[in-house]
Amino acid sequence: MPTIMLMTGRRLLVALLGLALLASGCSGSGRGTAADRSGRSGRSQALSADATSTNDTVGSPCGWQGTAPAHYQHVIWVVFENHSYGDLIGPVGSTEQQRAPYLNWLARHCGLATDYHSVTHPSLPNYLAMVSGGTGGLRTDCLPSACPQDLRTVFDQLQAHSRSWRVYAESMPAACTKTDAGPYVARHNAPTYFPARTTACRARDLPMGSLSAGHLVDDVRAGSLRALSLVIPNQCHNTHDCSIATGDRWLSKAMQLILGGADYREGGTAVFVTYDEGAGGYSGQSCSTDPDRSCHVVTLVVSPTTTPGTRSSTRFDHYALLETTEHLFGFTTLLRHAGDLSTHSMRSAFGL
Repeated sequence: MPTIMLMTGRRLLVALLGLALLASGCSGSGRGTAADRSGRSGRSQALSADATSTNDTVGSPCGWQGTAPAHYQHVIWVVFENHSYGDLIGPVGSTEQQRAPYLNWLARHCGLATDYHSVTHPSLPNYLAMVSGGTGGLRTDCLPSACPQDLRTVFDQLQAHSRSWRVYAESMPAACTKTDAGPYVARHNAPTYFPARTTACRARDLPMGSLSAGHLVDDVRAGSLRALSLVIPNQCHNTHDCSIATGDRWLSKAMQLILGGADYREGGTAVFVTYDEGAGGYSGQSCSTDPDRSCHVVTLVVSPTTTPGTRSSTRFDHYALLETTEHLFGFTTLLRHAGDLSTHSMRSAFGL
């Protein structure tokens, strides 16, 4: 009987899993909307993508939703350290691809900014640029007690619009820790530098825990991510002290968690994976007027409406990341250099 296909054990398992997902979607959770139906597809794609992260035949975690929301419910930044674009991105089979297979897989299946730059060197001024649109005049790294800041930030914007934020800092010993402690360093945790906002910092700047338990896992699994989430890996997993391969494995697990969560599946979340700066350069270097490979860094855009394989050669930087985030939340006033004519939003380039 040629019209009848025998179902293999694997196909039977897939069918049963599909029925289980359908049943869970009809469980009366209040999420039975078109966005939820799209989200279930996004979840299965995200999980399969992680399971075979170098296999280009699996579905993409991006591009499964047709229309971008006017305003986003959630934006997530994941920030790594001190590797230049040319150290990380390459064709399949290249040294770069082999040392960071998941990063390259995600770049091919979501969005990649091919001309994205840090603002300066070293780390701290770049983190301040991301959240405030300025470097605070800093040309070096220093602890919060030595160089406190009083700039208006995206956290203030969120509060003014009755939106919330949260930092998930891996290996941080306690909320809003303002000193270095083991593999945690304060210079990668921008909210700790604003003493006038210490109360909010203590409430919202939290130890991440691990990728199996802790604040990040709890919030993702509960579908309770804040409007803006900053995920800050420790000095090993951000590739500062450990290998690119170590950071790549960590990213793969972190993205599996995030992309499998209810917030991403509902279709109103955008994820940006970036590096604070590249390798080399010098303190105080202006990456806008004196750019070199130390300024050129990888930035990926992951969203349900980003067409898989999107690449943009527009020049972006950390101010563009801030401007894009402000636009995604519907803010009309942009912070400092985020509002410069030379700063370009990433929204249209990546279908956000």
